[in-house]
Amino acid sequence: MEATSEQELRQLLDEGKVTEEEYNELRRALGQKKNCSTAVQAQEQTIAKPRTGFGWAALILMLAGILFPLLPIPFALMGIGMGGLEFKILLGVFFGIPCAILAFIFGIIGWKSPTGKAVVITIPILALLAVLLSIAGLVFAYPLMTSPSETVQRIRYDYPLDSLENVISRDSVFFDNETSSDGKGSLRIEAGSPGKKVIRIVETGPLTIANQVLIYSAKLRTGDFDGKAYLEMWCDIPGKGEFFSRGIEQPVTGRTEWTSVQTSFRFESRQMPANVKLNLIIEGDGTVWIDDIKLLSGPLIKE
Repeated sequence: MEATSEQELRQLLDEGKVTEEEYNELRRALGQKKNCSTAVQAQEQTIAKPRTGFGWAALILMLAGILFPLLPIPFALMGIGMGGLEFKILLGVFFGIPCAILAFIFGIIGWKSPTGKAVVITIPILALLAVLLSIAGLVFAYPLMTSPSETVQRIRYDYPLDSLENVISRDSVFFDNETSSDGKGSLRIEAGSPGKKVIRIVETGPLTIANQVLIYSAKLRTGDFDGKAYLEMWCDIPGKGEFFSRGIEQPVTGRTEWTSVQTSFRFESRQMPANVKLNLIIEGDGTVWIDDIKLLSGPLIKE
């Protein structure tokens, strides 16, 4: 029978079944066996223990890689920071890609932890989705990029002027349900005396727009009118003041049918108006109708 403990060895020695020399040799062998078993157990525990630190680091880096390209969007919309929206997104991607690569490496190192596995599996999926979304974006955006600028104009506000609701100026301003460009009525202004009159139609309040052109369009008609009428737009830019744009190159004069007119204002980066005022300027006397007001935004064409 093989002795498995020092006590059993001692019993064998006392019973005379082993000599003193054999006892000492067996005792040394038993000690070596215990030390080997302890080392193996310690090694197994070390191997089995997951590297949770690397897994959590990979998860944090992965989240940073996702957030970096997204965080610049609200800052760009608020006009904070240098450059336009495209520049800020590219800057976010510039910092996000290294985070994603490091997350993948840390995930492999910490593969035994659940977070490490999740990161290593998730990052390739996110990369594939990003590629697919980029391809889809190019496919759908290409027709817009190659179309005339009118096709990519976005309606910010639409004022059909089917009533006096929201109309600011009321002096000599009336709702006319018989004369209209769309059959639903219009505003009729009776300019009874010569001189310049500012008819305040509506105000938008704060407007989010950057790196675009803002277009104020409307339809005008005149009756017995001696003078000229045109559109005026005031833009209040915080920290800089109020700026205006007037459609003096597109006035209506004399007696006219419904005529489409407009005026525009360019908004460079970080120029976001706190308010936009849409007015009608009348220089002369007679009757002027205004209808179908729209506030549009379009691509900013570099001059």
